[in-house]
Amino acid sequence: MPPPSEAALRYAIIDRCLTNPYKPFPTMDVLKWEIERELKTSVSTATIQKDIAQMKKGEDEGGYSSPIKFKRSNQGYYYDLDKFPDYTIRSFGLNDKEIEAIELAAGVLKQFQGIKVNDTFNHAIDKLFSSVNIKKTAKDEILINAIQPEETTYMRGMEYFETLVSSIKKKIPVSFIHYSYDKKLFKAIIIHPYLMKESNKRWYLVGYSEEHKEVRYFGLDRIYDPVLIDKEFKENKGGDLRTLFDNKIGLNTIHDKEVEKPEEVTLWVSRTMANYIKSMPLHKSQSHKEYGGYGEILVTLHLVPTYELLAMILSYGKHMELLTPKWLRKEIEKELERSVVKYKKNKA
Repeated sequence: MPPPSEAALRYAIIDRCLTNPYKPFPTMDVLKWEIERELKTSVSTATIQKDIAQMKKGEDEGGYSSPIKFKRSNQGYYYDLDKFPDYTIRSFGLNDKEIEAIELAAGVLKQFQGIKVNDTFNHAIDKLFSSVNIKKTAKDEILINAIQPEETTYMRGMEYFETLVSSIKKKIPVSFIHYSYDKKLFKAIIIHPYLMKESNKRWYLVGYSEEHKEVRYFGLDRIYDPVLIDKEFKENKGGDLRTLFDNKIGLNTIHDKEVEKPEEVTLWVSRTMANYIKSMPLHKSQSHKEYGGYGEILVTLHLVPTYELLAMILSYGKHMELLTPKWLRKEIEKELERSVVKYKKNKA
């Protein structure tokens, strides 16, 4: 069984430390420092000791048969290269299950080829296929045809994806022209970029905007001609941005940003859709209880109301009804009334 991804990353770092000829016999403190530096997370001594023990186990137990030894005089670890010359886990072959897992992942990635992101991306997918010896056989065609994710369409601005990701990694501010769909205006913006966020099949650049003096997000489809600029980078000091959107469905809040706060949203769901909603929650805060004795359920969400939430509720039609909060129910009523008027007005 292949190791969990985080453990595998730690194994790789330990392996690099043990095969570094310029810094032989790394101590536990050195291993700990290297792992925390590369993974940007804390790790305990006990965890590293377990990792070393696991690496020493055989392949049948998920290990690498690593000949790791401890040298007391140096208080450090090393590979017994006298018995196992040039040993490294990087030379280990993949077992059948690991190859199958990579083939499956490569099959999914293959669906994204042809998207106009950049040539490097498509080349990387081809390289992944060739590295695990995926050949165009009848069996492989069955594998590819057995995986059919929702088609990914090209969105304007995706040609800048690589440039923007590079600016995030290198911590370099980026200047671009932003087009507002609402105001129908072009404006020069300087962003100190922190992350790329996908929402509802659209990509957004998140970062500190010098224009707005706060963290904002900008849709890639409205970004033109991004350029990295020589300017001091403003670090994010507002908390973990990976959790910035955890309490939302989508990005576009109904209230102003200044009064943005999570609320309790209660939904009635019909018996027809109840099992679907239970098996695939609308949001990670979702809880539910049976209602009425006929298979209906009441769903409770704790999140910031967004236009995407409103659109999602409307998409379920008669199978979903928003009960609270009352102000959001009024918003849905207005939206439905406008739709009814429009349909009646344009009736043939």
